[in-house]
Amino acid sequence: MSREFLNQIDPIRKTRLLSISKNSRDHLQIDNSPPTKSAGLYWIYTSYNDDELKASTSSDDKGAIDICSMMSLHEGLPKICSINQQSKDKKKFRLVYNGIAGKSLGIRGRIHQHFNGGKGTGCLSICKSSLNNLDNWRVSYLVLEHDDRNLIDIDASYELHAKNLERIWRLENGWPLLCKT
Repeated sequence: MSREFLNQIDPIRKTRLLSISKNSRDHLQIDNSPPTKSAGLYWIYTSYNDDELKASTSSDDKGAIDICSMMSLHEGLPKICSINQQSKDKKKFRLVYNGIAGKSLGIRGRIHQHFNGGKGTGCLSICKSSLNNLDNWRVSYLVLEHDDRNLIDIDASYELHAKNLERIWRLENGWPLLCKT
């Protein structure tokens, strides 16, 4: 049943290549940020090249994804995701990670973990790595559930469809380079 939603995902994902920055109080900001307490899917892109990713040092947070190791492990494999997107300023970004987030933390909260760190959560902890130039990162998202129905991109139960959508999207588009599971 989740498969019926697969063709609806990428047209939405492609329209949201959102930049990330820090405000004056050093808090992470996402342009056109996902609504709080929304459940759905998200994607992370980078303009860092393979050599930069391979030479990186990761966060020492417990459970942080070791980007350098993931690069070595996945390098040259044929089923790696090869989606590239160009930003408004003509910079090229490669999709390197995707995941799902439930309403308790929300899509926004999960993306923040990937940048700020989340001990034991299996996140990228980008700002705590050597790959911390936020100009080289972009995100995208898709809302499946929210209390305000006007903010939903695809009306599909998170509980019933999210894990299947994440898996079949990867089967269709390739495994994102920095994803462990």
